[in-house]
Amino acid sequence: MTKIEKVLLTKEIRPTEMRLKIYKYLKRKTYALTLNEMQKVFVIKSEKNKTANKTTFYRAIKLFEEKRMVHQIDDGTAIAKYAVSDENTTGKYGTDLHMHFHCTDCRKTICLPNKISKESLPDSYKTTDVNLVLKGICKKCIRK
Repeated sequence: MTKIEKVLLTKEIRPTEMRLKIYKYLKRKTYALTLNEMQKVFVIKSEKNKTANKTTFYRAIKLFEEKRMVHQIDDGTAIAKYAVSDENTTGKYGTDLHMHFHCTDCRKTICLPNKISKESLPDSYKTTDVNLVLKGICKKCIRK
């Protein structure tokens, strides 16, 4: 049994071939991806061999999101992006609390390693969503 299979089983997700491929692909990426970007890899390329379709793909991403294995990022581009959540940290509000950085040049969004402390969040409010995005130019684009 592979490490990714064990991770899925721990989250009570049946490790199908497509789920394993999608999660493994997301784990390798250093930036968040749109559904369209991921579909190009798994759905469009597999139309010839019929290993995936848009519905299967979309359901897998939503299942990963429900199980808090991935999180959705609203970086202000009006297109949702997804990244793998930190396996070791789940915050008070259902996911690991961290900031994101959106490069306005290359348009990639990355998860930043800095965590938000629970103490900085108000106790007397009920928070249902947290979206922290810094915008600017990434180090790769600055070097260009």
